[in-house]
Order: sequence, then structure tokens, then C-alpha cells
Amino acid sequence: MKKKQPPYTSLFIGAGVIFAAGILLGTTVNNSSSTSILDEAVDQILDKTSNDITKKSLERAAIEGMLKSLGDKWSRFLPEVGNTSFDDSVEGQYSGIGIWLRGDESGFVSIAGIVPSSPAEFANLENGDVIQSIDGVVTKDKTLFEISKLLTGEPNTNAILLINRNEETLTFSVERTELKSNPVQLKKLSNDIVVVSISEFNRGSARNMRAALATSGANRNGIVLDLRGNPGGLLVEATDVAGAFLNGGLVVEFHSPGMPVETFNAIGDGDSETPLVVLVDSGTASAAEVVAAALQDRNRAVIVGEKTFGKAAVQDFTRLSDGSGIELTIGYYLTPNGRKLDGQGLEPDVLVSGRESKKVAETRALQVLQGLVASAGARG
Repeated sequence: MKKKQPPYTSLFIGAGVIFAAGILLGTTVNNSSSTSILDEAVDQILDKTSNDITKKSLERAAIEGMLKSLGDKWSRFLPEVGNTSFDDSVEGQYSGIGIWLRGDESGFVSIAGIVPSSPAEFANLENGDVIQSIDGVVTKDKTLFEISKLLTGEPNTNAILLINRNEETLTFSVERTELKSNPVQLKKLSNDIVVVSISEFNRGSARNMRAALATSGANRNGIVLDLRGNPGGLLVEATDVAGAFLNGGLVVEFHSPGMPVETFNAIGDGDSETPLVVLVDSGTASAAEVVAAALQDRNRAVIVGEKTFGKAAVQDFTRLSDGSGIELTIGYYLTPNGRKLDGQGLEPDVLVSGRESKKVAETRALQVLQGLVASAGARG
């Protein structure tokens, strides 16, 4: 669920120019050997180039070039892969300042999500903040793994972040610490309206949400499900969250070339009656979009906020023998109505501009919910 820029692009272009020059000069290679044309090219470049380059850098450039040729912005090469980062994120454990990262074609990385009650939240960092440097190290064209390492550091030390926010440059000093994320937060308003926020879908998110709703009491006039800034996570958790508000039926389909369509259904024990509004924004992505889209398609909820991020592709991770790795898109999600959200995003039913404060969107969601509650009462 985190982000994506193609590093080392210039190196790949350079290698391509050298190889083309060899062809123009009339160099020939014996094609009768059992080696691949890629191996032949690497050997020729290493043997004849005047540039200072290594076999490993050429192999890296070739991998990145192959991935780039797919035309898929989510597939990427990871030069280094941590041993525990995936497991930790699934379990909701973090070391650092408590943010999710997302890259883009500009080469910079921005904040895609903020862990509740984390140093990042207390420091007033915001979703969409673009990280220009960390402790004086410029982040442009660095991989997510490299930036994550800069942010992690030693606990109880401060990370100095230079941030671009709405064309303004700001400096933040954020303490690093060991974190255990609690992504589910619930508050009950005086009119028996429940607001439940889910910041990510790690292991246990759905169970914790159901438990929180149970403790809020049976007498609920309406529910606001806040998925703003939620970058996604485990699909099985997202399916169960959607299922908590559905009486069975389809949540999402997974399509992969050459494979049977895989369906994910609600288990059939959800609250399908209480009026429901879902809050989304441009940081709502991946599995969080699956939840919002399912509830919208099934006419179970009104979606309030701004257009979501538009990531509904699924990546498979493979670790390579040298410790690097490849994330490769293997399929995509379709909503119950057959919509493909990847690259499109989810359009809300009630639009609230992202330029407005979070409080404005919350107020609008409550207004919509009050209308649904009144309508439900009139029907009853």
C-alpha cells in the first residue's frame, strides 16, 4: 500500500545508449551459445564500455527496464528489502514516527496515512505532506525503503523533516519511537450517533471494530465510518469490515489473467439496517476503497468526501537471491457492480472539497446521516 517511483531510470537509459552504439559500430555476438541475449548484452557492455559500471548495476537497470516496459506504475524493483517490515505492518507494529509513505512520478514521497496517537500525529504532520528531506538528506528519487530507513533510526531520537505543504516549506522535528498501532477508534455522540475511524487494515482490525461497536450499545441511531487517510492493508480484514454492515453477499472480486475469478463475500451477520455514512478522501486507497465501493454499490451507505486515490491493483512480492525484491501486479479488484477503481478512484455521493478542513467533512457527514435517520424513521 505504499509508493511507487522508478529509481535508477537514468542508469537504464545510459545502458540502452551504450548497447545501441555497439550495434551501430557493427559489433556482432555469437548467438550459438546457450546464454541469453541479456547475458550477452551485459558481457559486451562490461567488456567494452568506457563508463565505470558494475554487473550488478546493469542487472538492476535491466530489471527496472523490464518492469517499466509493463506500463504499470505499481510494479517495482526494491534494491533492499527489510526482513520484518511486512510482518510488522500486518501486525500493526512500527518503529519510527508513525506514517505511511507513497511515492509518485515526481520522484518525491508524500505522507499517505498517519498512525493515530503517533509522534507524527502529535507533530501535526498531515496526509499529502511531501517529504523533501530527512535529517538533511534529500529524498528525491530515493526508494521507499531508503526513506523508511532514514525515518526509523534509533528510538528517542528526533527526525528533522523538511515538508512541502501547499507550496509552503515547513520544518518538523518528530521523535522516533516504538509504536503499536491501534487503527480502530470509536466515539459515541450525544444523539446516539457512533463515529468509528479505521486508519488501516492490519491483522485484527475487523475484530476490533466489531468489538468496539458492540461496546457502544445496541441503541444506535446511525453510524459514520471514517476511512479518510486509510491506505489499505489486508483484504480479508477489509472484507470483514464491509461485512459488518451487510447481510451477506458480494464485497469484491479479484481478477488475475489466466486464473478463475475469486470472490470475497460478507459472512451474513452484519447490521444492514442502521443508517450509515462513509467518509473518504484522496488518501483513501486500496482495501479501504474496496470497503467504500462495496457499501456504495450495495446501496448500504452514502459516501461523503472527495474522490479516493484509485489503487485497486494487487501486487505479489518475490524476494531475489541477493536480498532485493520485486513487487509485480498480478491482478485487480472489481466492485460488486463491476467497476474497476484502479487509476479511477471512487466518486463520493456527496462531494466535500479536500481544500476544506476535516471538520467540515465531518459536519457534512453528520448532516447526511441525520437525513438518513429521519428518512428511516418516517418509513418505519
